[in-house]
Amino acid sequence: MVCYRRRFLIVAFAAGLALAGGTQVFAQDKIRVGLLPFSESLGAVIADKQGFFKEEGLNIELSKVGSGAQAVPVLQAGKLEIVLSNTITTLQAIEAGLDAVIVAPSAVVRRAPPDTTSAVLVRKGGNIKTPKDLEGKRFAVNVINSTAWLYAIAFLEKHGVDRSKVRFVEVPFPQMNDPLINGQLDAVGQVEPFRTIAEGTGKIDTIGWTYVEVQPNADVTQYLALRSWVNKNRSAAVKFASAVIKGSKYLNENEAAAREANLQFTNLNPALKDKVMLPRFGTEVSGAEVGKTMDLMLKYGLLKKRVDVSKHVLRMK
Repeated sequence: MVCYRRRFLIVAFAAGLALAGGTQVFAQDKIRVGLLPFSESLGAVIADKQGFFKEEGLNIELSKVGSGAQAVPVLQAGKLEIVLSNTITTLQAIEAGLDAVIVAPSAVVRRAPPDTTSAVLVRKGGNIKTPKDLEGKRFAVNVINSTAWLYAIAFLEKHGVDRSKVRFVEVPFPQMNDPLINGQLDAVGQVEPFRTIAEGTGKIDTIGWTYVEVQPNADVTQYLALRSWVNKNRSAAVKFASAVIKGSKYLNENEAAAREANLQFTNLNPALKDKVMLPRFGTEVSGAEVGKTMDLMLKYGLLKKRVDVSKHVLRMK
């Protein structure tokens, strides 16, 4: 996940601002899209930069929100038409009663490592050589009960680790590297660009890849809209999806442009521009992969009941 996991101010919206009424969205009407301040948002960013939205006759207003958990309430309040969310947040929101539709794909997990998603890092020369050695050790994730935690738990089980013997602690991604190197932590689940930064010290080893080993090809993030908006503006929703998919294909095929867009959008340290790994972007929403993530959530207590994913994915035709 190529970005700085900094705190971002949520874009302020006037309290009285309301959704456009039940009319079709035309080119002169803005579709307000909330993006996460991470590289997973680049599909929409590059679609805007390359004119793919304009080609579809859409007038898009992009803004940043701090996280998927923050974006969904803003969507529900009618202050944005579309938001970028992560699969965990999306499914939990739908389970809680949000009548939402996944309208377009975003980042997906690679089929094999390395990847921008979590790598399990340990100190070089230490006594942790395999995942099994994590028993009795301190393992940092950004947030317990988050996506990173979910895949870490499943990763441990895959390797026969008794997770009750692993002490999980919460540490934000930007603050993980130093305590790992200094011995305050034994292992971390680290993402880009901080994995690249850690590797650059020459003081860490990688002993696993939680997402890639548990669910290669998983849908990590996706664009979400309220069903009420999609029903009233189906043509605009399909055109938005088409433009984002064009952006995804462009990013996957044009690394230099992708790196430049990532540098500008995420405020990445310029010294890391050509070093960090960029996400792999999907060109369709995979209901099957979202279903696999849902199975993990049900297994590990992040979801109480099954969601019929097929009813929450935009049909392009």
